[in-house]
Amino acid sequence: MGDLSRINTNVAALRAFQTLTSVNDRITKSQERISTGQIVNRASDSPSDYYVTRILDTQINAVSRKNKNIERGINFLQTNDSRLAQVANILIEMSDLANQANSLAVTSAEKQAIQQDLTQLSQEIENILHSGISPNLYTGFTLGGLENASLTGNLTQNPLQSLTIDGTNINITGSLSNIETTIHNIDAALDVILRDEERLGSFIKRLSTEYERNAIEAVNLKSSLSSIQDTDLAEEQMELTKLNIIQQAAISMLAQSNSAPSAIMVLFQ
Repeated sequence: MGDLSRINTNVAALRAFQTLTSVNDRITKSQERISTGQIVNRASDSPSDYYVTRILDTQINAVSRKNKNIERGINFLQTNDSRLAQVANILIEMSDLANQANSLAVTSAEKQAIQQDLTQLSQEIENILHSGISPNLYTGFTLGGLENASLTGNLTQNPLQSLTIDGTNINITGSLSNIETTIHNIDAALDVILRDEERLGSFIKRLSTEYERNAIEAVNLKSSLSSIQDTDLAEEQMELTKLNIIQQAAISMLAQSNSAPSAIMVLFQ
């Protein structure tokens, strides 16, 4: 009769219970993988894989932070670039006005009116440069991979220092020579601003390239992380279905094993 006659220790029931306990543990782990979408949820699941996934997480977060900083940098540069563009537009308008005055057909009254416009426009340029343009553009800044970047000028020494608001270097009310000098001064100032815009554009392009490179790197890192960590839901669901069937069978066998020793009672009748 083997183990059936040993009623003090029901070995068959113990084995069935051990199997049921093991299956229940596997079901719990399978359910966790499905609910979290991750194969590795703690170090004990796979110590080496856990280590690699945490390193990859750190690298992904670092790349993400870099791109957030780059986005802020691009926004900063674009904001200042738009203000420099405003200055350039004003200078172009001033150049047009000065060239308009460069004619013997223009009366003194008209030149006075143009002079007033030029004075007001030059004052507006001063306002934009000193209150709208960040001094960091000229004193140096660090954005993303741009270390100690700066423009060619210096706001403490106005890039438009050839322009003054007292009419000394913007004077179209005098001789034709004065007007030509004014046109030259305005065009020289425009050249400074356009060169600054050009360099800003180079900075923005460089940051945009770095942003794209980081984005590609982030995708590659996430792909590596996914291959180690992500659960194959279809496969895991099939495994869970199998375990549920085994669980039911183990429960049935445990019940039978528990009732089997009672058969020995017929010997005492």
